Amino acid sequence: MMAVAAFMVCGVTAFYTHRAAHGRTAEERAAYWIGEKAGEQAPHDAKLPTPAELNMMAQKYFEQGSGNKQNWDLSFENG
Repeated sequence: MMAVAAFMVCGVTAFYTHRAAHGRTAEERAAYWIGEKAGEQAPHDAKLPTPAELNMMAQKYFEQGSGNKQNWDLSFENG
């Protein structure tokens, strides 16, 4: 009986640990899934963008939304 209980506890623990590895909220899990699919579709020799390139992509995306430079500066100032 103790072995069955230990087996069930380990199973539940493994399930929640694996689930948490990909995000706790539905939005985090959706973002993980999108990133995983994008990685599968990327060319074999593709390289990750540098932090500066990521910053420029984020800035272009942000400018398409609100376009308020003060909000952009404030968001990076506060992290």
